[in-house]
Amino acid sequence: MRTRIALMAAVVVATATAIPMRAQAQDGWYTSAQAEQGHELFNNHCAECHRPDLTGAMGPALVGTPFWQHWGGQTVEALYNFEHTKMPATNPGSLPADQVMAITAYILKRNQLPAGSKALSQASAKSLVIHKPK
Repeated sequence: MRTRIALMAAVVVATATAIPMRAQAQDGWYTSAQAEQGHELFNNHCAECHRPDLTGAMGPALVGTPFWQHWGGQTVEALYNFEHTKMPATNPGSLPADQVMAITAYILKRNQLPAGSKALSQASAKSLVIHKPK
């Protein structure tokens, strides 16, 4: 009986660690400073196609319903990887990883996902699932 319970507990723990988790509000998703840097970078490299208010023009909207419909349920890593390999449209992959991460933080901020004490990183992006805040 104890072996069976131990095995079941091991399965639960293994499953829980393999599934990306939603960030808790107290953990935050990025730092405020990172999002501020991302705002400046967004204006310099992205606003031409996505507008300064992120509502979209030649490129899709990156806030509100269009953002949630496209990115909701996906990891932040998926968003980051798309940006890093496909953007900017005029020169894909040209921005350094840290700049793309800052832009990603800014996009998350504009979609009301909370700042915290730890910067968004490639490691944390893997486990953060994009979801609409309550």
